[in-house]
Amino acid sequence: MKELLFLRHAKSFWGWSVEDQNRPLQPKGMYAIECVAKHWTSLFQSMDVVFSSSANRALSTATIMMRHANLTSAKLIVDNSLYTFNAQEVCAFVNELPDRFSKIILVGHNPAFSDASQYFCGDRLPELKTADFVHLRFSQSKWTEITNGISSTGSKKEAIMAYEK
Repeated sequence: MKELLFLRHAKSFWGWSVEDQNRPLQPKGMYAIECVAKHWTSLFQSMDVVFSSSANRALSTATIMMRHANLTSAKLIVDNSLYTFNAQEVCAFVNELPDRFSKIILVGHNPAFSDASQYFCGDRLPELKTADFVHLRFSQSKWTEITNGISSTGSKKEAIMAYEK
């Protein structure tokens, strides 16, 4: 059985004149991913590895999530090929994952993540908003064979509401 979690980066800041890959997170984005990590700590802790896009906003999202979910930095792998907005490239990345990993978090970008998650589960899923995720579970044991995943979602809105109670 394989599990894949697509985590879209938190809300980024557009106020500086920097290249897209260098855009930082907004303070409210940092807060949102902190709430998401704390609300779903056990889910994040159950994962084997975290692959992140090399974009500043994605890498910051991954490190904040990992810190607040108490994950060791040894679980983080930064991969430039996840800095893409193309679902086919994300799907190819997933199909090439090493089978030694059974539970994986990917941190990256839309529309690629929303489209790729729909491709792997076959369901019509809501578009991932910033700091939201889709968790897919597969009955297959090889990444090259995954299909028809069972999906569940997590939203920053739900996490923030729970955190602020």
